[in-house]
Amino acid sequence: MRGIKVEKCYSLKELTEQGTTAPVEPGTGIRFYIRAAQQLFKQAKIYQLEGDLQTAYIYYMRLCNLVVYELSKHPEFGQPEYKTSILSLKKNAVVAMTQNEAIKPVLEKKHQEYQQYIKHREETLQAQIQAQVQAVQAIDMHRKHSEIRLRNESDRAAKERHDLEWASMQPVQGWSLAKALEGVPGLNAPQTVQQRHGNHHDYNAVGGVGEIQYPEYHRQHHPRSDVSAPTITRPQPLTPTPTGLPPALPKKPVTQSIAPKLPPKIHIEEDVHEFSQGLRTLIVPVRLLDRFLNIVRPNTNRKLETCGILAGVLSHNKLTVTTLIIPKQTATSDTCSTTNEDELFEYQIERDLMTLGWIHTHPTQTCFMSSVDLHTHCSYQLMLPEAIAIVCAPSHEKDYGVFRLTDPPGLQVITNCRQKPLFHQHPGEDDIYTDACDQGHVQLIDLDLDIVDLRGK
Repeated sequence: MRGIKVEKCYSLKELTEQGTTAPVEPGTGIRFYIRAAQQLFKQAKIYQLEGDLQTAYIYYMRLCNLVVYELSKHPEFGQPEYKTSILSLKKNAVVAMTQNEAIKPVLEKKHQEYQQYIKHREETLQAQIQAQVQAVQAIDMHRKHSEIRLRNESDRAAKERHDLEWASMQPVQGWSLAKALEGVPGLNAPQTVQQRHGNHHDYNAVGGVGEIQYPEYHRQHHPRSDVSAPTITRPQPLTPTPTGLPPALPKKPVTQSIAPKLPPKIHIEEDVHEFSQGLRTLIVPVRLLDRFLNIVRPNTNRKLETCGILAGVLSHNKLTVTTLIIPKQTATSDTCSTTNEDELFEYQIERDLMTLGWIHTHPTQTCFMSSVDLHTHCSYQLMLPEAIAIVCAPSHEKDYGVFRLTDPPGLQVITNCRQKPLFHQHPGEDDIYTDACDQGHVQLIDLDLDIVDLRGK
């Protein structure tokens, strides 16, 4: 039976809970929250166009919560330079609420249908389990009956052989010594007592016959002597040779009856999109590293860090880096910072590109995330949970790494950090960030890549 593929449908209450956002952090610039809100709106529209209304509903809810409830709590909210951007976000929030009101009836109907499906599936699974139990019981009963039948047949055959052997060992009916001695040379059949003495008395009784007179010569030639009768040895009972016994009954071949087949299992596949758990796949072109290092080699040779922005698209719940943007920036041997960020944002908005992470070099250091890197990446990951930081250390054996903050505890530790020195330590540093490529959500694939260098403009 082919599996039934269904889409898991959550209730509106569950979807609304997934649409909550974390409180804004005063230490994180409001421009990052503005950018995060823009990306939420963009992702919601993409999911809606692709027919994933549940995810669209969640992202619209996150946008509304961020813009309406959280953003106004940021200390930079009232500054004039952000007035236009915030006004645009408020308009987007109105659109988001309108779209969610239109989506709600569809989601409610789908949820009801899904609940009916779950009920039917449970009933089907219970029926399947019961059928399998009955089938196993039938197989066990069939096996027991077969064992009893074979055991009875074996006992009956053994009894028949025993009876035949016993019968062949009994004396032959009507056997007697006389019959056994018939035909033995020198032996006449013995007379009975009546035969030996009865005639003598008869002759004397009638008086007609006197004593028999034998001729003289008979006495001379046959003198009386003590002659013994030959000793007759009684024959021993003959041991019967069971040559005439019929052969032992052959064992009947064991015929195994075909056991009843188990009922087919019902395979049900669920296309489940767990919103609260897991990260979406992030695809990175494998040639990005080499191409980036070639472009920034002049800075690397001068021991200056260089950074770039990983921009891309969302499609069918997968994020893909399509463009590497190298913005205007300032750099030292240990730091780099973007400048003229409005130009960078405008470029991405015009081309409908999302910010998926960033990449930078460590020309003099090993491949790791410094405290400066951790705080920089925190802003990216607040905008997008799947955002990554790629560190390139071309002068060391481990020349690159793909990292992200753990969540928890890394994202929370860095978000709550208020230390002033540029370079500082954090508690539990071993658990603050992790490799996102090795068994993570990042995949390196051979794809085309656009590179835009804004430094020359």
